[in-house]
Amino acid sequence: MWLIEFVDGHLHGVSIPLQNTFCLTGNKEVTKENQLSVPEYLPSNAGLDFAVENQVCIVKGLLRGDKPKKLVANRIYTFKGLRFFLFQEGNRSPRLRRLRSIQYAPILALSLLLNIGLVYGGFTFLQSQQQASLGGYLKQLNTGFIKDGKLHIFDKSILQQLPDYWRDNLQLIESDQYLRTTQFDIDLVSSYSGKHIKGKLVAQEDRDKIYIDTYEEDNQIMRLFGERGLMFSQQNGYWFVSDYAEAAQTLNRAGLGSLVKQLRSNDTRSENIPTSEFPYSIFYSTTSGRYIYDQQGRYWEGSTVPHLGVIQSISRDKVIFKDNQNTRVYFINR
Repeated sequence: MWLIEFVDGHLHGVSIPLQNTFCLTGNKEVTKENQLSVPEYLPSNAGLDFAVENQVCIVKGLLRGDKPKKLVANRIYTFKGLRFFLFQEGNRSPRLRRLRSIQYAPILALSLLLNIGLVYGGFTFLQSQQQASLGGYLKQLNTGFIKDGKLHIFDKSILQQLPDYWRDNLQLIESDQYLRTTQFDIDLVSSYSGKHIKGKLVAQEDRDKIYIDTYEEDNQIMRLFGERGLMFSQQNGYWFVSDYAEAAQTLNRAGLGSLVKQLRSNDTRSENIPTSEFPYSIFYSTTSGRYIYDQQGRYWEGSTVPHLGVIQSISRDKVIFKDNQNTRVYFINR
């Protein structure tokens, strides 16, 4: 025997046996046997006619044109808001899962949207809080720099104002004997003229060094020459002095003997002959003559000396040679 059972509404759980025919109608007046009036679901001109033929249940009214439709046992059908299923006696197993999914789909969708909204709102709020906290922490840090995966700071009091997970990545620099900058770009300028000064940056383990040429060596040379009353000028890396011998001795006494090779005579602007290229001894006399000599012989004024030129003059402090168009001078150190 076939039975029809209603799923929801005030007919929920009601089962009616199907003989050969059965009719659901929206008309309030029942005019046939095996007819059930359900005007709360169906309009007055609508209805469903069930029939059992050869142990198969069919219905008219579900499809357009009153075409008969073969019904499947335990499948949930819906017509004008009325839900029902048919089953054979002793084999009741309605397929309610799909029905429930359809019924609760809007609620599930609304719940899902609500949860997504809550999660997004919470995430947005948390992110804004983190950004505000980060901004506050960075403002407290004021100055610092990141190196080797850690943030280096200078103020010890900041440590107490930061959370623990920040402190694990902080390195406190307590030394205050060096200059501290607030920016990484530094412009070196003269305090006197305001002009740019060239410098070289060298990274150290705990700090950076800036090397600046302060011309201390030149200043020391000028001070020494000034103390000795020497007239001097500097051109192309050479020092032209009024008294070469005095200047050379002054540099040697000051421990700057390596700079003697940069000395030039201010009188002639001639080429100086270093001691290594002058293997001669000098004889000077105001009465008996002047000459230079070695084991090979003597060379008087006017003589030609190999590799040096013609002797122009020999005086107390220098020997002047003429080598073609060039003038070469050997200064005698006192």
